Formats: sequence, structure tokens, C-alpha cells
Amino acid sequence: MAEVANATVTIIPGFEGLDALHAQELPQKDNLCGAFWAALVLRAAGIVEAEGDEVDQDLVALRAGSLLPESEDPADAVPPGATSRTDYRLAIPVSSDHSLTGTSAVSLGRAMRDLSGAALAAIPVAGPWDEEHVLALVENAARAGDAIALIANLRTGRLWGSRPSPGGILAYLAGGIVEPEPPDWDVGHFVTLAGSVHGPAGFLVLVRDTYATLGWGGYHLQPADALAAALERGDGREGGVLCVVPASEAEALSERLSAGGFELRDWDNGTPAAAS
Repeated sequence: MAEVANATVTIIPGFEGLDALHAQELPQKDNLCGAFWAALVLRAAGIVEAEGDEVDQDLVALRAGSLLPESEDPADAVPPGATSRTDYRLAIPVSSDHSLTGTSAVSLGRAMRDLSGAALAAIPVAGPWDEEHVLALVENAARAGDAIALIANLRTGRLWGSRPSPGGILAYLAGGIVEPEPPDWDVGHFVTLAGSVHGPAGFLVLVRDTYATLGWGGYHLQPADALAAALERGDGREGGVLCVVPASEAEALSERLSAGGFELRDWDNGTPAAAS
């Protein structure tokens, strides 16, 4: 009889309703991927208004000091096959220096704290990034006693293409050698981590993305080592993960992460932080 090989699926206990909000809001507005995720997490946590204004991508972008490129071909702002979205409700600042555009991870965490009235905390994890630590971070999140969101800030050019074949996925989990499809695009980007699949010899992370054309309706599986490389970036900028939890859970989670060897600090993704 052939030996039976099992796989374990782990789901991170995210904020209730986040998946439904994600499906409704797709796709992100151009260049506002960080604000997209922050707004969804805030709304899933019950924070739909701040100082009389609607909590959405635009409000988060303003509070986080997001910068739009002054001029841009809409096709350059999205992955192949996706539709550009520029229906901004508010006037987002622009910059002629495209190397600075986007959203600072530092400012995004502060904006979430401020817009939530300090009900939420965003713990910045700056590494180290390797397969072992990606696995440990997902497992720490899965053991969270309350809701948690992992907002990852990474470079997409180091990921696998978002639609690997089912056979390739099974082969990878079983320890086979798989030739991945090339990445869909190569930009600095924010995604969230939703869970994992741990096979007999391979570990995949379930990623939520900001475009339905990526993966399967905005979800795709990435090998832990590819995700680690994407967080490491390798382009002179830094990546990391914001672990967003109710403020009452922040100290306990920070202690667990520190004990696990994680570096808890802000990182520089190339976009200047807004004045605090």
C-alpha cells in the first residue's frame, strides 16, 4: 500500500467580515494598495467613520501621507489584465518623483492607530526574512487569541506567478522540483496573509491581493521561501509585515514575536513617512 502523505491547512483568524469586504472593494485604487488594506481592516474592526468622515482608501491615504505619481500611463499602475481605478473621492497629494510615490509603512501603521482611536495597534515586523521565519510568523498569527491582520509590504517581482498549475502546487508540497511561472509584475506592493498549507515537504502561504485578476479572485499561494525573498526585496528598499491587532493584544503578541527572534521596528520602503 502506498504511504499516505497529509497536508495541514491553517487559517489566520482575521477580523470578521474582512473576506467579504475584500471581495466587494476589489480592485484597489491606483497606487493605494496600503490604504486599501488599512481601510478594509479598520472597517472589519467596526471603524467605519472617523471625525465625521467615511473610512475608505482615500481617507487612509490622506492620513498616511500617500503620494500619487504626477503623471502616469494607467496601464503602468496595474498588473497585466487588471483595470485601472482612479475614482478618488479626496484630493491625494502627487509627486513628480515616481521613486517616492506610494505609502510609507510607518505612516500606514500610525494612520490605523489614529483612525481607530488607538483601538488597534500595528506591530511592525522588519525580519529576519527566511522560510523559517515566514512559517513562524504565520503560526504566531494563527495562535492569536483575537482577530489579527498581517499586512505584508513586499516586492512582487520575487513572488511566483499567481496562477501555478494544480499539479505544480501538489508537486511543491510533496517536495518535488517545480519550475514556477514568472511573476505577474515587479513593484512594491501591500498584500495580506490569510493562512497556509503545510505539505509533507513544502510550505505555501495563502495571500490576499488587491486585484481579482491575480490568482483566483485575488487569492494566490506562494512558497514561504519566495515570500521571504519578496519581503527581503533585494532592490535597496526594505519590506516587512504590519501585525494589526486590538490594542489589548499588542503587548502579548510583541513579546511572543521578540522571543521568536523577530526584529520589531519600522522599515523604509522608499516612500517618505508623513509628519507625525
